[in-house]
Amino acid sequence: MATVSELVARGAHHGLRVLGAGDPAAGEAAETAEVREVATVGDLASVGSPGAGTLVVLMASALRAAEPYEVDVAVRRSAQRSHAGLVLVGAERVPVTAARIASRAGLPLLAVPATADVNELIVWLNRTVRGGTSDTVARAEAVLDVLARGAAGDDEAEDGGVAALLAAVSDALGRPVELHGGAGGLGGVGGARGAGGAVAGSAGGAGDGPADPGAVLVGERVVGTVRCAVPDRAADLVIPSVAAAVGRLVRRTLEHRFAPSQTRAELLAQIVVAEPTHLVGLTEQARSIGLPVDSTHVAFWVDLRPRHDGEGDPPIAERRRLLSSAEMLCLEIMHPSDTWWHVVRVGGSLLLLASDDDGGDGRVLVRAARADVDVAVARLVADEGAVVHVGMGTDQRGLGGIRQSSVEARSAAELALRTGRPGVITVMDTTGLRRVLADLHASPLSRRVMDELLAPVDALGATRAATAVRTLTAYLDHQCSPKHAGAALHLHPNAVTYRIQRITETLGVDLSDPDVRLGLHLACRMRGLLDAAPAS
Repeated sequence: MATVSELVARGAHHGLRVLGAGDPAAGEAAETAEVREVATVGDLASVGSPGAGTLVVLMASALRAAEPYEVDVAVRRSAQRSHAGLVLVGAERVPVTAARIASRAGLPLLAVPATADVNELIVWLNRTVRGGTSDTVARAEAVLDVLARGAAGDDEAEDGGVAALLAAVSDALGRPVELHGGAGGLGGVGGARGAGGAVAGSAGGAGDGPADPGAVLVGERVVGTVRCAVPDRAADLVIPSVAAAVGRLVRRTLEHRFAPSQTRAELLAQIVVAEPTHLVGLTEQARSIGLPVDSTHVAFWVDLRPRHDGEGDPPIAERRRLLSSAEMLCLEIMHPSDTWWHVVRVGGSLLLLASDDDGGDGRVLVRAARADVDVAVARLVADEGAVVHVGMGTDQRGLGGIRQSSVEARSAAELALRTGRPGVITVMDTTGLRRVLADLHASPLSRRVMDELLAPVDALGATRAATAVRTLTAYLDHQCSPKHAGAALHLHPNAVTYRIQRITETLGVDLSDPDVRLGLHLACRMRGLLDAAPAS
């Protein structure tokens, strides 16, 4: 059985509300008195017929032509019969005398709108009063009605945020429903706290991941978990639907918040992969969508890989899920930052671009940007268990600077990956040589030309090709001196001479030609670009 107060709390979706002075939430008798049954009455004269403990529903037809004194008499009869409450269908108010009678007798006066489906209300009341399976079904249906109204485009739920939605769900369910682990993950989209539900902090964690029935997913990332505060069968039935609704609400809020950044991110992806000669045509387009073209920029390239203990590479689906989660996490961390950030997906990696109009001095920008990226990397490792390799470019100005810093950051990230430096920010050297090589490496034309120069030794196999490139690099680094190259390679000079002879025969080149030497030296240096560099 249920009390009148519980029925009012759960029946908001039917329009059930307190009417007049007999407030069930204020009287102790109304709080504890149980409703034994529900009866429908079609005329005022029959109000006294149902027995004690009955919740009497007085139909709208009985009230249309009723005089105030007739309503007073009906209320007095209901009070004398010790009814649990009197529901007046379609009533906006009651005569003052009737309200006083109800108040003195402790009789709750309730109402539903004239437009309410009374048959549906009666079915719901009977199920709830009888309890057991009927009550479970009734409360679950009430929650689904709340969610259906929101899905149909109820803007009030979205304006109120997650907390307002959970408050409505809690009222319909008659049990408090909360969101755990959402304070950081939702980035402030929870809205004001509602009367029945709450957006909790980190208590409760994120559950058991995406498989948890209450997991709130934005894309493929778990941002929180919906929980009922007390064990309840009806809650078990509807929690997955509530979690899905919360996820949709959070996603709409984040999409609205980050929509301008996503538009600019698409153009940034083009800038990063474009040839330098094509940047001029992108400048006006960048300005038209608010990209800070003329500011100072510093880029970070983030290579993400799931922690994988099995053989081979991790599944593509797992890498895609991690990339989606990392993108959302970086947006949430960097959106409130004082630095102007853009988060861009490029292939299977993330480009994080920080911009600031600092008058050309990028030191302040670099310090602030590194601090934000350090936080993001720590969260990715802790929350997602990711293996993260990060490269940072130098601070540059203008649209060309965006591309230059991004190219450097990408090469630095590849360096970190190859040399095993996860979780730290790796930078290019300060001499500028590696930055020039990185720019050449970023050009598809340059890569194709250099690969063609070394293609004959590549055909020998990976091991022999690596030995040949290493030998040729040392030989050219030491001005074609077998003695000095041998010292660097720990080989006898005669062995170096023999190797170089075989290499030149395989390549079909003449090293006495300075153009050939320059081309091969660049090709070898580009091939070994990621072999070593300092981390910072």
